[in-house]
Amino acid sequence: MLSTSFESSKAMILSAGILLLVGIVNCVPFKPYEFNAAPPGYYWREYDGKIPADAFPGGSDKDELLTYIGQIYLKDYGLLPATITPGSTFAVSSSQGKTIQTDKDVKILCSVDQHMFRWVVSKIGNEHLFKADCPLVNGGSEANQIIHIGRVMHEGATIIGRVFSYWEIYKGLWIPHNGQQKHFDSYEILTFNCQR
Repeated sequence: MLSTSFESSKAMILSAGILLLVGIVNCVPFKPYEFNAAPPGYYWREYDGKIPADAFPGGSDKDELLTYIGQIYLKDYGLLPATITPGSTFAVSSSQGKTIQTDKDVKILCSVDQHMFRWVVSKIGNEHLFKADCPLVNGGSEANQIIHIGRVMHEGATIIGRVFSYWEIYKGLWIPHNGQQKHFDSYEILTFNCQR
């Protein structure tokens, strides 16, 4: 009886060993989390007054110095694309007929795949032409509608603004201008991974 019990224990140990080996062979190798690994595509970073190395430039000022694409949130306006000028903690946008600037809740557009951004010439009414083969970069939302990022050359500067595609009277590009906002029917619109 003792030998049967011993044989039974031996068989159980052997079975457990085989299961353990199968489990080890089937394990996926451990890859440690890389703290500085960048996510794919594009992303918004908190802006603290310093331009990150992976920030995407979107325009230029009258002195031809690069400006960057920001995003601001203001309760009474929404989530708006904005212009960030190096050396400033403020981001500038426009909404509801006026220029807005803030240094609160500011983000900056970044990517390690900057070659995948492309500015495409557009005009009022063309936004629906951008489909899965040429996706628009989402710049935020205003009046419960998605807005996109656009730019235009105006008075010697390439100015970043918001493209509103809804409600006929608001369609087009809107940029901050002399304390107010200025409207354009033709502009460039920002895409990512456009296949056209």
